Amino acid sequence: MRRVLALAFCAVAMPAAADVPREVLDAVQHLPPSAALEAPLRAAPCAFAPTIRHLDRLPGNMAWARPEAVVILAGLPGLKTGERAVVLRPTRELLARAATRARIAEGGISLHAIDLAPLAADAPMPAFLAIHVAPPAAPPEGCVAQGTR
Repeated sequence: MRRVLALAFCAVAMPAAADVPREVLDAVQHLPPSAALEAPLRAAPCAFAPTIRHLDRLPGNMAWARPEAVVILAGLPGLKTGERAVVLRPTRELLARAATRARIAEGGISLHAIDLAPLAADAPMPAFLAIHVAPPAAPPEGCVAQGTR
């Protein structure tokens, strides 16, 4: 009986990976590691560029900055209606920086496990970071699509 209750608790307490669409998991799990948070933060408003589509690479707002991130329009746990998420795979070095942890503590960035399940804001080694972007008052300008590699 105790075992059944424990399993029932785990099923309720832990979000299922099945809640995340398979194509979203595939898109983020193919991201190369990103060693910088600054470029995706600067380019985050480009998640609302008129040409951006679900699971597109994030365009840069500077021609030389090519953020290694993907834009998720829906299907990410914790994403509010109307928001978009810019998801990147952080390197260990990026997560070890005090500036990165301070920026995460400010809010607007959620941490996720390899299956995109949400993690606590102080989780030591998340697999992904998601920058939550609210719709801007006007469409962003200067967003340059990433070229093929």
